[in-house]
Amino acid sequence: MRINKIIFSSLDIREVYQTMSNELLKVIDFDRLSVTLITEDNNLYENFVLSKDYEHTALKEGVFYPMEGSLMKRVVQYREPVIVDDTSKGRFLTDTVLFKEGIRSRLGFPLEYKGKVIGSVNFGTKRKVYYSKKHIHFFSQIAPQLAMAIENTRLFNKIKEAEKKYRDIIESSPDIIFECTTEGKFLLMSAALEKITGYPADHFYHNQGYGLSLCHSDDRERVQNEILQLLHGLRGILLDLEFRVIHKQGMVVWLSLEALPLKEGNTIVGIEGFCRDITERKKLEELKDNLIRDVTHELKTPVAKIEMAVDMFERSLNAGNEGVSKRGFQVHEILRNNIGRLKNSIKNILDISKLESGTELLNVSLVSVADMVKQVISEMTEAATVKGDVIVNLLSPALPMIRADRDKIYQLIAHLIDNAIKFTEQGKISISARTFPDALELTVEDTGRGLDEETKKRVFEKFYKETPSAYGSGIGLAICKNIVQIHKGKIWVESKGKGMGSQFTFTLPITGDR
Repeated sequence: MRINKIIFSSLDIREVYQTMSNELLKVIDFDRLSVTLITEDNNLYENFVLSKDYEHTALKEGVFYPMEGSLMKRVVQYREPVIVDDTSKGRFLTDTVLFKEGIRSRLGFPLEYKGKVIGSVNFGTKRKVYYSKKHIHFFSQIAPQLAMAIENTRLFNKIKEAEKKYRDIIESSPDIIFECTTEGKFLLMSAALEKITGYPADHFYHNQGYGLSLCHSDDRERVQNEILQLLHGLRGILLDLEFRVIHKQGMVVWLSLEALPLKEGNTIVGIEGFCRDITERKKLEELKDNLIRDVTHELKTPVAKIEMAVDMFERSLNAGNEGVSKRGFQVHEILRNNIGRLKNSIKNILDISKLESGTELLNVSLVSVADMVKQVISEMTEAATVKGDVIVNLLSPALPMIRADRDKIYQLIAHLIDNAIKFTEQGKISISARTFPDALELTVEDTGRGLDEETKKRVFEKFYKETPSAYGSGIGLAICKNIVQIHKGKIWVESKGKGMGSQFTFTLPITGDR
């Protein structure tokens, strides 16, 4: 049937509506033709399309009307055609409107899709008592195809709307959003690319693999290896991959890449993701690192001179020089303690700066954690005794060795035990361990001050102290976290609350290259 061919000749039924109307006029007389669709809650209906050459517009296209009192409600309720022989005597509210417009009889035919009435096709003519069962029979052959075409139109429109929203989001995004194939051919590249790199998207669409060529030579191999792992299914996602690209004008731009594999079934066919410009953040980090380096450098010299002066003063005290009073001994002790604190703070600031910069290489060897814990305990027993604390070593001598940086692991354990002593008065500090097939877990538990929920969340932050006046720089636990992370391990804290002690636990891989 030619009408069915016309109906399916476009994804949008409105585009062929007039052609369809002209074909229907050959077999059904009408002066007004409309398609009405109901809303999901069945309370409103819309004139989806209306005869374009129809002179009256009281019931307009694209406007929603109430179902109550309409012919549409009857069609939907009984799922069958409805004929009005004379609109002047019609029982529907729209009959009165159409009568004024010259329509004397009308036919409403239900449109069903997958067992549900989605709307109706409505014919109107200036002749009374026109529509009959033969018209209903004829249109019953067309209605299923028309209903299907209308649903296709709805789906098509939703896709277009979603595509437009997606495109608007991409085009307005400050980040570079992209899709590319396994061969390096770009399928999508957002407008932010030119703002960030100076290169238009065409360079990437027309040149396969062009994106990697912009990478800084020192970062190119690393970025390529990470992307290949994603494409070969060796990892599920790329997060915060930081690298440099060269801007069209020659300056260095820092980007952070996040990407996922694109799949067809179980086959990886490409990647999609976004790149964020982090150049300003990197400049701030560099400024911070330089500031820390410069400050610590400036502090080291006067500290060394003060320490030299204190040493000379101490030698005078030990030599029993006359004129050195009791007050002098007190001043000496104060100076000595504060120099120690200052030196420790400077060392910690330098350590955290090196760890965060990622420039310090690990000196990896086989390390006995059990021996290291024993050494730290022997060095800290005196400090614990002064506080009235007892340190209990629960580690088995048979703990497996791990591959790690000996000095860093010593620093990690020493920080945790020192921290436990610092916040425990007349209590107990226990060091225990558990082994797993591929990792060693060590816990330092104390019966001390404990932590509230807020402190637990922030305890590993750099320079964080529960009370600003507390002893120390607030860097020790941040150093612990960084040491564990560069060894590919995890660290966390547990505490039931204030006054109920704390448990600091970390895990480290037993073997593996880093």
